[in-house]
Amino acid sequence: MDPSSSEPLRTEPSEQRDRRLEVSAVAILASVLDPTLTIDGRGTIQSASDSVETVFGYSPNELVGRNVSMLMPEPHHSQHDEYLAQYLRTGVTHILGQTREFEVLRKDGRHINCEMSVARVDLENENEPVFIGSFRDITERKRAERTLVRNEERFRAIFDQEYQYVGLLSRDGTVLEMNRTALKAIGAGAVDVRGRPFWQTPWWHHSPAEQDRVRQAILDAADGRFVRFEVELALDDGTTRAIDFSLKPIRDEDGRVQLLLPEGRDITELKRAQRAETAVLRTLAAIGEGAATLAHEIKNPITAINIALRAVAEQLGETDRVVLEDLASRMIRLEGLMRQTLSFATPLVIHKTTCEALPILENAQRLLRESLIAAGTEVTIDVQPAGLTLRGVATHLEDVIVNLLGNSLEALESGGHIRLAARYHSASEVCLSVEDDGPGVSAAVKTTIFKPFVTTKPAGTGLGLAICQKVIDAHNGRLELDTSPMGGARFSIYLPS
Repeated sequence: MDPSSSEPLRTEPSEQRDRRLEVSAVAILASVLDPTLTIDGRGTIQSASDSVETVFGYSPNELVGRNVSMLMPEPHHSQHDEYLAQYLRTGVTHILGQTREFEVLRKDGRHINCEMSVARVDLENENEPVFIGSFRDITERKRAERTLVRNEERFRAIFDQEYQYVGLLSRDGTVLEMNRTALKAIGAGAVDVRGRPFWQTPWWHHSPAEQDRVRQAILDAADGRFVRFEVELALDDGTTRAIDFSLKPIRDEDGRVQLLLPEGRDITELKRAQRAETAVLRTLAAIGEGAATLAHEIKNPITAINIALRAVAEQLGETDRVVLEDLASRMIRLEGLMRQTLSFATPLVIHKTTCEALPILENAQRLLRESLIAAGTEVTIDVQPAGLTLRGVATHLEDVIVNLLGNSLEALESGGHIRLAARYHSASEVCLSVEDDGPGVSAAVKTTIFKPFVTTKPAGTGLGLAICQKVIDAHNGRLELDTSPMGGARFSIYLPS
């Protein structure tokens, strides 16, 4: 407008202005997403936004003219009018000018959680104020918060009940959380370690070298590498524990390292057991070497004595000859025991090759052919499929089959049937078996039958099956005893194919 113009300013008539403001207010109430109500000093609803129907289930017309307490569950429903009257008398309020969480009663009777804010508006030429209340439905948010709290409680329960030491670090190694087990080990509380660099916490105070090691491990883990090493920790009770310690990087969905997970597994008892086992193995090795030396030293004199006894027996009478022959037989048995002891004590070196199963079984039968014929025992060989192969040392496996075949022959005494078989037990394992239709093995004997120097034979040494077990162990296989469908015993040898 030209300021020099003499034309008078036009003013909007008050009625037109009031009408325009009323239309604007109605439009605002229709468009707001959060339910909005205006009430008078007696609590009567004067207007309601269209959004009350979506959230409260009432249409605006169902609310206008009714007391706002209809939206309140007890005890607020009965006390609301008194709240409002007290405010008008005293001017004291705990609602105006702030946001509070409040339960609202929907038309269908359900309670929903809302954030409510109430403002007072004093209108010109009006004796009473008007109150505008805005509600935001936070039911889903509260449900999510409760779920989050429950999940956190579950996590905390698992975290604190974990037997091993577990924690959580930021990417730079700052302690965020430590479980109860880890804190108890150093006699500390969470506040004593939270927010501190991990390498400066009491777990590592006993060794500056370990502090440097942990600091470097944190740098490596922050770069995405998994770190693991063994460490000795000095605990609050004065003991020292061996810990298998690891740091694992935790990545976000984009692959970036966000957190570090320190874990400590107490392996003190395991290390103690390993040391004890090593000591036992060394002792057994020394005993084995001594036994092998002793057996070797005794073997030659026994052989010489046996020869001398037989030479003397030829020059004596019949009665004296029987005594010396018995003594010579005992010396032969003692020589056999020494030979088997030497074999059992000597370390077995295995160089496995691929070999066929059928020749192993046939050679074992051939070596005992005369004894089998003399006893009238029938032997059948069954290899399925033909040409079945396995990995091992054929001569060692033949010795095992001969031993097992000899045991079956002794159990049968005369007659009977022995079956030698080879088959696939699985795609990577072959089973060789020796079974008979003899009396079998009693349950009491089965538990000790593979132990050295345990025998049920009057003239047995108790080393035959122990040596068989040793050979099969060296082949990374296993030797098992069960009952044969033929009625007697079945020895099964499982070997890599």
